[in-house]
Parts: sequence; structure tokens; C-alpha cells
Amino acid sequence: MYIKSNTLFKDSCPESIFDRIKRPFIIADHLLTPDNMGSMIRLSDNIGASEICFLGTCPTNHISRVRKTAASSKDNIRWYFTEENDLKKIIPDGKKIVAIETADNAQNLYECELPEDVAFVAGNESHGIREEILEQCDMVVYIPVPGPTRSLNVSHATAVVLFEWQRQMLTKLKDDILNTTK
Repeated sequence: MYIKSNTLFKDSCPESIFDRIKRPFIIADHLLTPDNMGSMIRLSDNIGASEICFLGTCPTNHISRVRKTAASSKDNIRWYFTEENDLKKIIPDGKKIVAIETADNAQNLYECELPEDVAFVAGNESHGIREEILEQCDMVVYIPVPGPTRSLNVSHATAVVLFEWQRQMLTKLKDDILNTTK
């Protein structure tokens, strides 16, 4: 029987992960479509990110579409546009920057350890993450895609990476708790 998600998660308190680790920071590099921007805002809210920063100019003619797609998330998380390209000026100190990209030095998402204190960067729908942004990243991960279409929508790719990060963090927290009780 179907139940509302707020009812399902009421007692499990999945947000308690952030009692032990810092919230991720999300960056989207020059997205083109308002629907993808809105989806990224909603996804950032879903994962409990501290904020989402869109590199590029605000699509003023389409901002209502961004807000509509983001739904209630538009009011739950800080989101903004900037033309700044120096990630160190945008991202809080101490965060490791992880690009979600197919690149020469990319590691398979499922074969690497993601950092706890992290900023994730996702790229433009057509061209990915710009080289000047990619060069500022500490790590690059890719998602192995077994089907004939090898590229994922930007919000789908980001969702896969964010929830793999969450899975790794929950596993690490459980292991840490088990090790401290021994």
C-alpha cells in the first residue's frame, strides 16, 4: 500500500547523517535548460546539500520554469547564479571538489572512495564541465553506463553520484560506530 514519503521517513530520520558529516555543496556548470536547473535544485534539497551554485548567468526569461520544476525545494535550499569561475572563491574551505564527468583521469564511481566533506560539480548538457573548471577539481568520477546510450541527463547523473556518496557515508558511519564500541 502506498504511503506518503514524509510518513515513511518520519521515524528513520535520514537527515541525521548530517549530525556527523558536513553537507555536500553542489555546482552546476553552465546548464542550458530550465527544467534541468529546477531538477538540480530539487535534487540538492533531496540530498540535504548546503546549497547549489549555478555557474553562468541567470535565465531571467525562464526563471519561472526553473522555480516550477524545483517545486517546494526552491524555498528549502539556497540556490544562486554566479559568473565567478574560481571555485575556491565559491566553495567553503576544506571541501574536496569532485567532478562528475567522463574524462581521461576519471575513476569509476563504484570503485573509488568519495570524500566526506565534498563539493560536486556537474556539467553542461552538451559539452560537460568546462576545462578551466575541471582543472580545479581534486577528483573526477564517471558512472559506468551499460546501455547503448552512454550519456546520462545531468540531474540523473548527479543523483546517481549523490546517493552513492550518501551510501558510502552511511557505511563509513556504521563502521566507525562499530569500531568505537569494540
